[in-house]
Amino acid sequence: MEKERYIVVLEDQQKKSLKKVENELEVTITSSEFLSSENRSYEVIDNDNGVLYKNLGVLVVENMDEGQLKSAVKNDSNPIIYFEKEREFFSADELSIIHELKKQSAEITDKIAELEKYITNKPLPQKSLMEMEWGLKALGIENSLYTGKGVDICILDTGIELSHPDFSGMEIEGKSFISGESWDRDPNGHGTHCAGIAAGNIRLDNGKRYGIAKDANLKIAKVLSDSGKGTTSSVIDAIDWAITKQFRILSLSLASAVKLNDFPSPLFETVGARALENNCIIIAAAGNDSSRPSLPKPVSSPANTSSIMAVGAIDGQMKIARFSNAGLNPATGGSVNICAPGVDIISAYPKNNKNKSSNYYAMSGTSMATPHVSGMMALYMEQFPEKSAKEIWELAETKAKPIEGLKYRDIGSGLIQA
Repeated sequence: MEKERYIVVLEDQQKKSLKKVENELEVTITSSEFLSSENRSYEVIDNDNGVLYKNLGVLVVENMDEGQLKSAVKNDSNPIIYFEKEREFFSADELSIIHELKKQSAEITDKIAELEKYITNKPLPQKSLMEMEWGLKALGIENSLYTGKGVDICILDTGIELSHPDFSGMEIEGKSFISGESWDRDPNGHGTHCAGIAAGNIRLDNGKRYGIAKDANLKIAKVLSDSGKGTTSSVIDAIDWAITKQFRILSLSLASAVKLNDFPSPLFETVGARALENNCIIIAAAGNDSSRPSLPKPVSSPANTSSIMAVGAIDGQMKIARFSNAGLNPATGGSVNICAPGVDIISAYPKNNKNKSSNYYAMSGTSMATPHVSGMMALYMEQFPEKSAKEIWELAETKAKPIEGLKYRDIGSGLIQA
């Protein structure tokens, strides 16, 4: 029988309240403060045991009676105020979307295969006299004196290939939230690519700068498996760990599609708000479900909550990326807040079946736009160490540059700027 997990939001964490929840749900609750590298949450959670993420007030339990949970939410005296079933998240790049479509729709298999062949086989742009990749120039990085020194950026993704020459000499802290997979190996490549954009430096093959905050303290949380998939509980687990570590910036290049007029998850609304209260900002990809010029799809979860910054993607012609989702549910919180470069972005990448000869690779997606913003946030935090996470968010939107001809629903306040 397939296990089904529920994510439960609690109003408070008083001993009396936790005991009430334990008695009603017939589980033993373990606080995340007792978790470690030897005692992982995915080894604790089962039919009889749940994990409470103390920084978030969120409980993860398994195989519960859904009717019982609904009754608890309706009872004002019960500390359970919301619950939802665990959902899957995917890395938000073009190739990941293609692989999912291949499984879901036999009718468009030929079209997908053709597009996949183009993306995986297209060559890197020829060596240029330019000293920076186009994305960094679009952000005005050459005008910044800051490098993110002393600021912690945590990349929640598929891990990092620590043997990559651009990272092998760096002191990087990490933790895996995926059973049986290590955070310092990344056969997928997605996490390494995102880490390079946020905190890489220059390409060893041509000396061209591709990373934003080279002196930031890079942290890694492996929340997506080597196949690029993760779950709500792995993401929540990692966020709680990152807040405990007092990391300032959490970069989530992952998404789970939502429908038009869907309300944002109160779970992630709560998580984002509690992160901000702990002086930590969560930045997430708006998602790649659109196929413009057709009507775009709404911003994905968890980016569609008002307490998490949602990032859209533009291309090198300053046009909205054809795959980038839009703020179609603004009344319920599903807006794009800001945009960044997300098409044909070159960054560090491990050598694998897709990338056999180079240490770098070009990818497209709101996944690539997100670490651009995360890296920029590190520059702001270095420049203004006294500002809170909320104030840094406001600063980013204030400094953002509107793009002529593009709608607020697509790019929010505009293109983030140094």
